[in-house]
Amino acid sequence: MKELTRRNFLLGSSVAAAGVLGAGMLSACSPSAESPAEATAEEPSLKEATQTKEADVVVAGLGAAGLLAAYGAATGGCSVIAIDAAASMDGTTNTRTSAAFAVGSSLQDPSPEPLTIEEFMDYVNTGTNYQSNNKALRAIIEASGKAVDVFVDAGMPFNVDFTNSTKADAMMVRGGCVYGVAGEERAEYFTKIVDEAGVECLFNTTAESIIIENGKVAGVQCVSGKDVIDIKAKAVILATGGFLGSEEETAKHFAGAKIVCMGNMLNTGAGINMAMSAGAQLGKCFSISMNEYGGANTKASPTYSFRPTSGTNEAMRLPVFGGILLDGSGERFVNEGVMCEKTMFCCEPLVRESYYYAVCDEAFMKRWETEPLPTFLGDERMKGMFADIVASDIREQFDKAVDEGWAFKADTLAELAEHFGLSNLEQTVAQYNEYCDKGADELFFKDAKYLTPVKEGPFYIVESMPAGWLSLGGIKCNARCQAVDPDNKVIDGLFVAGADADLFTSPYYAAGSANGFAVGSGLIAGEEAAKAVKA
Repeated sequence: MKELTRRNFLLGSSVAAAGVLGAGMLSACSPSAESPAEATAEEPSLKEATQTKEADVVVAGLGAAGLLAAYGAATGGCSVIAIDAAASMDGTTNTRTSAAFAVGSSLQDPSPEPLTIEEFMDYVNTGTNYQSNNKALRAIIEASGKAVDVFVDAGMPFNVDFTNSTKADAMMVRGGCVYGVAGEERAEYFTKIVDEAGVECLFNTTAESIIIENGKVAGVQCVSGKDVIDIKAKAVILATGGFLGSEEETAKHFAGAKIVCMGNMLNTGAGINMAMSAGAQLGKCFSISMNEYGGANTKASPTYSFRPTSGTNEAMRLPVFGGILLDGSGERFVNEGVMCEKTMFCCEPLVRESYYYAVCDEAFMKRWETEPLPTFLGDERMKGMFADIVASDIREQFDKAVDEGWAFKADTLAELAEHFGLSNLEQTVAQYNEYCDKGADELFFKDAKYLTPVKEGPFYIVESMPAGWLSLGGIKCNARCQAVDPDNKVIDGLFVAGADADLFTSPYYAAGSANGFAVGSGLIAGEEAAKAVKA
């Protein structure tokens, strides 16, 4: 049995979980002073340009959505300039994601029963009570397979096996296209794609404003070092990766919530704010693709839980073991068993709290340091990933968490409560222990198998925050990924894709769909921009 100790920890790259959107690396632009409903396409106050470039289409961001947008526009016969604040293609976030969910890619050809668009649409719609942009959803699902095939045609390897898939299988098994390479090796395939399509890529370049001329979208002003570059274009595609890297933007869209960003800190809402300044309307569905590996805290280093070999603190995993979770007043607020089994898709209760607390006792700690991690996990994929892993040095790791200020150990529950100001902790734990003795949770009705009492001192507590790979939700758009105004009228020449667009469900529902919707919407935006330019 393999032991998980500090000695065998290797600091790994931040390879995102299935479902992560590869977004462009763009810093924020100034938000519009007007409300979304009042915003109009007025000519912005621009800096004096030191350079001017021209293209048919300009793409802001070269992540999952932007890369496919640039490809789609270029193969549609347009001259394309794509910009990204990263130093190279390796710095764009889709070089380190795990998988794209797709329907109809050539990877699924060997399957005896390939997944259909109808099946996946029904899965998403019935699971979320139609909380999605169905016009865009239909188009994006169809485009997702075509987008994945762009990678396949470039020679990129994938790790998939759809030959044993059936209707009874989990949806991710039937549509998950797991990337076979990452980092620099994957970046080489992305570079090959844009080079062969004839896309001009400008790295170390940050989008700041949309250029408006005579009331119409006419390009993007960006900055590269000391240079201010005006890129004049007939169509603009915004794919800057959402806003989770900005505390202010996150709080604005999530009712003041604090969320740890696991993705690109430079994804600060640039594209969304630029679109709004051009008169586009903000959508209404916002969510995150949440960390399925455990908790997070900005006091910790690293700040979020990840795979056992990544060097993150195992104490962060306590919140997803199904044990008691408390809010800032020390009261329970969720069915912890569901959190254990569907962590990636249960962000809403945690986002509402911002800070929450997991508690265990000495009896549990003894199990934690001796039993394999799958014993405590509810997600079947996580169980397989953590097979035969034991957190044998959890006490050492917990002590580090205490030193960093996001965990605490005490002989009494009263001391735990006082340390984090959880006034109702003692009463809540007492009631919870009664439920454990009865074998029935009379408050949130979680499965009895997750009812673990908290009785034997010393006691342990972990302060945690929600963490996400990216924000989901943005500018309203139609099925062609054209940005629309408050009256749902198309803003000519302006397209949005990926996390800059209102494409996703709230809550996030299907694993891999963040990346799949990104590549699908990017391809649509690029192809439709090319059609508009050539019309």
